[in-house]
Amino acid sequence: MECRDVRDMADAFLAEELLGNTSHQILRHLETCRGCRDDLDARRALRDRVRSAFYHARELAPTPEFLARMRATLSDTPGQARAPRGLRFPGWWMLAATVLLALASALTYRGVVRAGALARAAVGDHRNCALERRLRETSVTLDEAARRYGGATYRILDTLPDITTTAGTARIVRRHACIYEGRRFAHVVFEYRGALVSLLVTAADGGGHLTFPGEAVPHVTSARQVDHMSVVSFQTSRYAVFLAGDVAPADLTALAGAIAAPLYRELAGA
Repeated sequence: MECRDVRDMADAFLAEELLGNTSHQILRHLETCRGCRDDLDARRALRDRVRSAFYHARELAPTPEFLARMRATLSDTPGQARAPRGLRFPGWWMLAATVLLALASALTYRGVVRAGALARAAVGDHRNCALERRLRETSVTLDEAARRYGGATYRILDTLPDITTTAGTARIVRRHACIYEGRRFAHVVFEYRGALVSLLVTAADGGGHLTFPGEAVPHVTSARQVDHMSVVSFQTSRYAVFLAGDVAPADLTALAGAIAAPLYRELAGA
């Protein structure tokens, strides 16, 4: 595959829209072509900045004026004669349903964008920290992070043991706190199924309002591919937890299943 072909398909490659065989050809080309790797890194950074700008754009949220107009539209007009009891206004309910559906869709979409941005940040940290060790900022030990930033999260992960799963044992090779694109992660790196796998814990954006009983079982997402890495996640009231690595989705799900419940209970009280 030539450089021109790779660059023509670069955006589709980053969006994971290509067939597996084509993606593998591009990956083989990237192994020997520094120019295309740099071009792909620049495109990935641009996509991340655009995604972040969209997510943080206040103008995309419902404005107070818009909400006020909707409330005025959906309320009774002063002095208007009330309809006899039992008389219904299909148009009014249609408008109300449309507004609620629009607001729900907007909130759901923003939630999906938020979750996707967090997952990509977690994969970026795994790739740049665990695999390539090229983060710009120096990592610190979890003990040091606990002293600097407070909270029990770092101390919880600092005492995390090796994890035994149905697919094998995940052995800890290092653990620390690091920063990727301005986001702080508590990071534990395992050697698992012949590859490095990262456990990453970060603040859950907008998640402070969520509450879960201490005995609840966390919902672990289905394994998916993000930038060609398998990813699973679950969330507590304050934290988003990710497992990422170049292992089979079933193996990563097995690791998540072994670690999620006990870690969830610890983090729920952190």
